[in-house]
Amino acid sequence: MTAFTQPDAGWAATPLTGLAGAIATSVVQTVLHAGAHAPRSLQRVIGPSEIGMPCTRRMAYKLCDHPAANTSSDPWASIIGTAVHSWMEQTYAAENARLGRERYVIERRLHIRGNVYGHADLYDRDLKVNNDWKVVGPDRLKDYRSKGPGPQYEIQAHLYGLGQENAGEQVEHVAITFLPRGGRIDGLHVWTAPYDRSIALGALERMDNVLAALTALDPPNNPTAWAMFPATEAYCTYCPFFLPGSTDLSAGCPGTTTK
Repeated sequence: MTAFTQPDAGWAATPLTGLAGAIATSVVQTVLHAGAHAPRSLQRVIGPSEIGMPCTRRMAYKLCDHPAANTSSDPWASIIGTAVHSWMEQTYAAENARLGRERYVIERRLHIRGNVYGHADLYDRDLKVNNDWKVVGPDRLKDYRSKGPGPQYEIQAHLYGLGQENAGEQVEHVAITFLPRGGRIDGLHVWTAPYDRSIALGALERMDNVLAALTALDPPNNPTAWAMFPATEAYCTYCPFFLPGSTDLSAGCPGTTTK
């Protein structure tokens, strides 16, 4: 087993050794394996969280099920998010039981259109609002509080609204609740907007246009065609197709330095 060492630039500079090092190595490797094989990590069909992504090239890669180039990301934040979602599901199920009615529709699978499905965290029938949980660190929370959720999350919210509407609910608003990964629960931030079906339909039309371009250009068999799909800065380092310095777009995308 490879010895575990703390990152030199991290919060601890002295590497763990002996039994502590062996335990640390075991924990990290177990978490990384579980994160890589979690259902969301193995998802291959594009969903609401990806339909609104600003980067057309990333969408094109995803729609083609292109092999990931950036496979070294740390899954811990995603694991924390999954755990929080599970806890909130149980909490709101208990709240429904306390109320004696199903005010909250919890973790509903939504049919948005065709083969596009989503999984909504919470729909509040009293407020007629679909609410999505996002578990974020302090820097992101500060950004979302001052700048809003950005186009990807905003489009995702309206796509969920469309899915809830398709399920027979009366949707008047959409919301995203940003929950702090650290600190206190009262440090959360909630973004809301009136539900707008046209935003969801516009995002689906954009995806259809990318699909049409993929069919016409066939980049898997014509690799130079990847350049026809523009790259847009959208947290490139977290993109599964990010490959710094790449000059071969069939291998991976270097980010916004090369269009």
